[in-house]
This record gives sequence, structure tokens and C-alpha cells, in this order.
Amino acid sequence: MSVEVMRTVIEAAEGRVPVDTLFTNAQIVDVYGQRVAPGSVAVKDGVIVGVLYDGRDDAAGTYEAIEVIDCQGRYLAPGFIDGHLHIESSNIRPAEYARMAATRGTTTAIADSHEIANVAGLDGLRFMIEDGRRAPISIKYMMPSCVPALPDEQAGAVISAADMQAFFAEHPGDVFGLGEMMNLPGVFMADPETCARIDAANQTPSKQVDGHAPLVAGKDLNAYAAAGIIADHESTIPEEALDKLSRGMYVMLREGTCSHDLANLSPMLLENPSRARRCCFATDDRAPSDALSTGMIDNACRVAIEAGIDPVVAISMASLSTAEAFGLDHGCRDPHELRGAIAPGKRADLLVLNDLTFATAPHRVYAAGALVAQDGTFVGEIAPEMAEVAALADELRASVKLPKLSLDVFDYAFKPGEAVIDVVPGKAITGMARPENAEGLRRIMLIERHGRGVSLQAEGADGDGPAGLGLVGKHIGRGWVRGFTITGGAIASTIGHDSHNVCVVGDNAADMMAAVEAVGQGGHVLVRNGEVVARIPLALGGLMSEGTAEDVAAQHDDFMVKARAMGIEPPLDPIMGIIFLPLPVIPTLRIRPEGMFDVTTFTYAD
Repeated sequence: MSVEVMRTVIEAAEGRVPVDTLFTNAQIVDVYGQRVAPGSVAVKDGVIVGVLYDGRDDAAGTYEAIEVIDCQGRYLAPGFIDGHLHIESSNIRPAEYARMAATRGTTTAIADSHEIANVAGLDGLRFMIEDGRRAPISIKYMMPSCVPALPDEQAGAVISAADMQAFFAEHPGDVFGLGEMMNLPGVFMADPETCARIDAANQTPSKQVDGHAPLVAGKDLNAYAAAGIIADHESTIPEEALDKLSRGMYVMLREGTCSHDLANLSPMLLENPSRARRCCFATDDRAPSDALSTGMIDNACRVAIEAGIDPVVAISMASLSTAEAFGLDHGCRDPHELRGAIAPGKRADLLVLNDLTFATAPHRVYAAGALVAQDGTFVGEIAPEMAEVAALADELRASVKLPKLSLDVFDYAFKPGEAVIDVVPGKAITGMARPENAEGLRRIMLIERHGRGVSLQAEGADGDGPAGLGLVGKHIGRGWVRGFTITGGAIASTIGHDSHNVCVVGDNAADMMAAVEAVGQGGHVLVRNGEVVARIPLALGGLMSEGTAEDVAAQHDDFMVKARAMGIEPPLDPIMGIIFLPLPVIPTLRIRPEGMFDVTTFTYAD
């Protein structure tokens, strides 16, 4: 904090100069004191400069203010912080994500942009940063730590420790920390490059390294925590979460569109509420249809309260705990950088709530003291797209480079006893089965889309055979999945975590081929009897739409109706269900362009 800023804050806090805004008649959610108490809050230049509690501070008088906002007895809570998410997984660009998030009370997002970085490298990250600047909420970008997710993954880019360091030097302060470290073998084996990437976080403002450690325990977990990795969002059972808490890590209770872990983890907090101080919330992946209808971090608060967690504790996990995890809650720093509580010297991210049930969107949302949303409607400002952002966006509109494919590639037989992905609805994890027949199974394929297959075909990879067959097992993975019950058609997507090759699931070869051909330059496609019946276009990197959140939500809702009609039953989400099947860093069985991959052994399954 500069001396000039400090003096301004002190003068306003002492009441010697008028404040900009005074919130009165509020029930203040005090996350430090773990209480709700009546009082008033003063804001100057986007910073909270004063908090006065009725009764205790009556003798101090009040503040002279340019604007007085009577909360009429409503609750005043700190703005929410999403501890870990991928904006791209909302299928909208950062500025549009911010507009959507603001309506649900998220005023800070810790965003890991490894999705677009796996497609477009550091230029993709630059697009996210620059587009995010247009928004009134605070987006803290983490440097993707694992591009690709595993060293031999077929992604569209590679980002080394040296690349990270160069980017930090060229864009000082633009990257907040290091994103989720998914390369578990690299950490466990003390791989020099992996360690160098972790160490690169020291060049960022937060110096923090986020984590990703599903089912990690014992000595491996000791090594992971000892490397300085601060948090994990992959716990699915209380025992796993407690293992990580006890090693000094923060645990993010994930409540997204695909993964719903919060209710399962809540017994750990009900048993001992003091653990909440080291727990926070994350959405990870949240579709606009869900975000707009049921919320984001506010939805996590509601789920926590329904599980029996005290509302003030839930709000604390949604704000203070996350701020503390990333070092955003204290210190002699620019007060616009401090957040997570309603207290002097913090950024004025404030929520006016009708009640503490989170059944509806916040009544009002303030970001740095400015009103940005009211009763679920965005009322803030998104700055116009500047030339640099437009140029970066243009580069993302031609990211899909698929090889030529024949019907023969999609038509293959089941082998009794072969490894089959067993879908676990509502979870990112999968199982592995080895059935003796194909009853109830569907074909699944993963087709590399970053140009490798195209190059090999140009060199004669197919020989005199059908197009694409020469790439099978190298750049086209083929297998089977159980529990993805699509009938009479196929679903394809250019989103396939984390390398984002084209994944397709179907019950017949012709519709699978038609679905892959229909993805064009990006999107989710549903084909029935040779006809495209639903589509969500994602032109930006094959990940993000150029439309609004409402546009994408409407397309998603239509897609869901059509997919349900084709036999994909709840709780399986047709889209979230398919896009995680290629993810090679979450157990158990996944598909890669080389074939079926066992994440527990990091080997290809027979």
C-alpha cells in the first residue's frame, strides 16, 4: 500500500473526509467473529474503510457519505470467491463469464486456464487475461502447470518452466500463481522439470501452487504437500479430505455441474466445524444453464446449509477461507487486493441478501464498491473489446485440424474381457470393467485434432487403406464405455479434458462419423439417425461460445432434452459426462489417442 493510499484510507476511516457509500441498517455477516450483528459499513474508493456495530460503536457516531444505502435489515455478506474453476468449461469467454458470475455473487474467481492453454498455448492464456480485464469482477489467473496434462499427451501446446518464467517477465503481475499440479508421477518422482514448474510460482504475486490429488495418500501425499502445494479440490470422501487437511493443505469442496462432492464431504465439517477454516468452495466446471438457474458458489452455500452446516460457516468458506488460502486476506498491501471479509482495509466486494438460504440470487452485488448485479440481473459495465483482444480471438477460430476419416475407422468389434470405462454419474472418477460381452456398451473414440494426424496422413500413414485406419492406436483411440446409454445416435465434442481432442460416443458407426464431421471448428453435437438434432457451437478454441451465457444456456437446455430422448438418463449429464472421459489424471480408466489408459498404473490397458 502506498503512503498516499494509506493516508486516504485512514482519513476516511476516521471520518475526516466523506465516504462514497454508507450501508446502513444491515445485518453484517462477520466471518472473523463468526456471527451476524447489526451495523453499518462505509466504503471509499472501492475499499471498506469503516465497520460500525450497533450498540458497541454507538459513541463513534456515523460517517458522512455521498450515498447512503438503507439495507432495510437485510444481510450484508462478503463477496464470494470461487477457489478453483476453468472459465472455458462454462463455454463462454471471460468477460461473459464475469457478467454471469456477478449475478450470483461471485466477485473473485481463481481461474486456471489450462483448457485453452492446451489448445493454443500461452496465446490462449493471453486472450483470457485480456478479455477478463473488461469485467468488473476480479479474475485471478493461474499459470497452467501441466500443459499437456501428462508429458506424452497429444495436446495443442507445451508450456515448460522456462516458458512460464519468460511469460512472467513479459507480463508482470498478470498471472497470480501456479494452477493445479496434475502431474502426480512428476511430483512423486521429483522430476526436475516438474519441480522447476512448481518453483516458478515464486515469480508470481501469490507464490502459491494449487493442487489436484485424487485418491493420493500416504507417502505420496506427504511428498505432494512437502512440495508446497497448498490445496486440493478432488476429494470425494471425508477420510480423503481429512488426510489432506492434516497435511496442512486446504480442501476445496467442489460443487460443479459434473462433480457434486460437497454433500459427501460435509460430515467431516459436521463432526468438527472448526475444520471449516481450512475448507473452501470451488465449482471447477459450471455450465451456464446451471449457473443461471441454481447458482455458482451461492449454490455451494445452499448445498452446505442443506447438509446441516451453519450459514455463517458456509459464507466463511465461500469467502474468508479462500482468501486465506491464496494470501488475499491480510498484509500491508493495496487494499483493493485484500478481500474475503467485511472489515476495514478490504476491497468492497459486498452482497446484500434477503436471507441466508441462497434460494435465489443475491438482492444486490457490489464489486469494489460498484453495483454490478441486482436480483439476478447484471447492471454493471463490460468494457468494449479492444483490438488486441479481437486479434487474439481471431487466432482461436481455426483450432480444429482433424484428419480424413472413413466409416471403417468407426466400425470395430468388441473383444471379450477388454478394459471398458465404467461411468460413475455425478463424479469425475470412473471405474474399469472387463465384461465378457458388449451388452449395454457403447463405442467411444478419441481423435487427435491439433494436426498430428493430418501431417501423418500427408506422409502416407494410411497407405492404400481406408482414411484414418493408419492412425488408429497412434492418433485415434478406440474403445468401449458402460453407463453412457445413448441409443440411436452419437454425441461428439471438441472438449475432452485436458488436451481437447475430439471425443465421440455412440451406438453405431455411421452416426459417430456424422457427429465428428459436424463439430466443424468446435462444439458439442448430437446426431440421431444421421441428422444433427442439437448443437452448441464453440468457435473460440473449440471451447468457448461467442454468444451470451443465456444463449449457451438455451442451447444446453435443448441439447439436454434431445439427449434425454436418446436414452442418456439422469444423473448422467450428457455433456459433462463425455468431456471428462479422456482426462488421464483422474482414476480409473480413460481414453487417449493411443487407446485405453489406466490412471492408477499410468499404463495402457489391454
